[in-house]
Amino acid sequence: MSNHKLWDIATSLRNDYRYVDLTHSFYPGQPKFSMLEDQVTTRLFTVAEQGFEVDRYSIVGQWGTHVDPPIHFVEGARTLDELPVEEMILPLAVLDLHKEAEEFHNLAVTVDHIKDWEARNGRIPEGAFVALRTDWSKRWVTDDLYGIDAEGKRNCPGWSLEALEFLRHERGVVAIGHETTDTDPGSSIDAGSFACELYWLQQDRWQIELLNNLSEVPETGALICATWPKPKDGTGFPARVFAIVPR
Repeated sequence: MSNHKLWDIATSLRNDYRYVDLTHSFYPGQPKFSMLEDQVTTRLFTVAEQGFEVDRYSIVGQWGTHVDPPIHFVEGARTLDELPVEEMILPLAVLDLHKEAEEFHNLAVTVDHIKDWEARNGRIPEGAFVALRTDWSKRWVTDDLYGIDAEGKRNCPGWSLEALEFLRHERGVVAIGHETTDTDPGSSIDAGSFACELYWLQQDRWQIELLNNLSEVPETGALICATWPKPKDGTGFPARVFAIVPR
C-alpha cells in the first residue's frame, strides 16, 4: 500500500470536487441578535507607518457565521477547545425547505420533513451534520433575518423539538446548522422560548448558526468542514465553514 494514500485523496478532493463557502464575512453593522454589542475594529499598525498591518477586532463570540458549543447554554458542558477536530469534517445532509419557509415564515422542521428527505435520498448517516436550508441567508444584506412584521413580531423558520430528538436519538447526528440567527422559529422566540437550542446543546452537541450559500449544495453527497479558533474555555466564536461537493 502506498504511503501517499492521503496525498492521493487530497489530489482527488482538489481536482474532482468543487468547494462552497458557507460563511458570511463579518463586519461592524452586520445583522445580529439584538442583545449583542456591535463589532469595533481598530487599526493599530499600518504598512505606511510601521511596515505591517494589524487590527484589533472587538466582537462577541456569537458573531456572524459562528459555532455554538454546548457550554453556550449548559453550565459545565464542553467548551470550544474541548470539541475534537474529528468532529470538524462530517457527512453533510441538507434539508431543503426553502419553498416551505417562503410560504410559512415560522416554519419548524418536523420529523415528517426528515422522513420525506430520507425517502428521496436514503437514511441520514450516523455522525452527520444536518443543515436546514431556508434561503434566509439571502436576507443578510437587507438585515431582515427575523422577518419583523408591522406588529414587531418575528417571523423566521427554525427547528422543532421533535425533529431534534429524532436526529439525536434515531440518527446519531453530531451537529446541526441553519441560516437563521437562532435554532428556534420566530414565534417561539417571541414567546420567550429557546427550547430547541437548549435541548440540542444539552445533548452535548454543537451547531453552526448563520450559514450561507446552502442553495449551492445538494441535499446529499457532500462533506462539511467547520473550523474555528481554539480559545481556552471558549463559549462561541466566528467559524469558517465550507462544503466539499461532487462536481
